[in-house]
Amino acid sequence: MLNKWICTGLIVTSLLWINGCEMPSTPMDLIKSPSSDVNDKGEDFNTVLRALLPDGARLLGSDHGNKGKSISFGDVDGDGIDEAMVVYEENLTKDKILKAALLKQHNEEWQIIWDTKGFGYGLDYAGLTDVTNDGRPEIILGWSLGAGENGLDIYEWQNNSLKLWTKKWYQGHLDLDKIIHTM
Repeated sequence: MLNKWICTGLIVTSLLWINGCEMPSTPMDLIKSPSSDVNDKGEDFNTVLRALLPDGARLLGSDHGNKGKSISFGDVDGDGIDEAMVVYEENLTKDKILKAALLKQHNEEWQIIWDTKGFGYGLDYAGLTDVTNDGRPEIILGWSLGAGENGLDIYEWQNNSLKLWTKKWYQGHLDLDKIIHTM
């Protein structure tokens, strides 16, 4: 009888161990401030984004950078018209893929003109800031890697597209001024 319970316990433990190999969520992923998907102009982009993003995509907002909003606006390409930058999570079966996209309005319709895959398991920072002092904001993306480690990607508009300008590692919360002064 004891052997039966031991075998059952080992089988259940093995099954739980095999099925529990997914990366756990961090407290920062679980506790977020409420975000609004309405920009300063009062436009609601939820309907537009649902049509442009993959089914089941979830917008991500950062508590740093653009103050919990899931959409950042700025004139990235220098044409005098603001583009919208969104970071979202795409759920494919059990895997989640982090992505960022830049949307541009042309003839009253929004279109994705650029996107990239993120890395790590969460978003630490997202925003638009002019770090190259060229008068146009760059896309700043900080990805959570775990154990307080983060990766920073800065994308700059060059030759009618966004190009990776620099990639850096940082610990804790992003101090953008400190990062800019070390470039």
